Amino acid sequence: MNSSSGQSSGYDLSFKILLIGDSAVGKSSLLVSFISNSAEDIAPTIGVDFKIKMLTVGGKRLKLTIWDTAGQERFRTLTSSYYRGAQGIILVYDVTRRDTFTNLSEVCLKKWNSIQLIRIA
Repeated sequence: MNSSSGQSSGYDLSFKILLIGDSAVGKSSLLVSFISNSAEDIAPTIGVDFKIKMLTVGGKRLKLTIWDTAGQERFRTLTSSYYRGAQGIILVYDVTRRDTFTNLSEVCLKKWNSIQLIRIA
């Protein structure tokens, strides 16, 4: 896994993770719940936003930079530039809207070099 070390910055490893999926599938809600352990009403993401979460796993201090991308079609070209340097992609879809699952096939068909994909409904 390609991750950067930042021991002088207070962490052992740093990971860039992207949240990808259609508009209104819950990407921002998922991110806010993970970061703050609370559920809130979230406005749609315009462009790209990110949050940082520090964790300790196996005695190592990890820095997770999680990028929340807009799901609207007009932002798709913007999103592709953020794939660079990512170690993981979380594919988010709405189980009540089948099209949000099938739209992820475009992302899944790309060749990812050492990027882990996770699907969350």
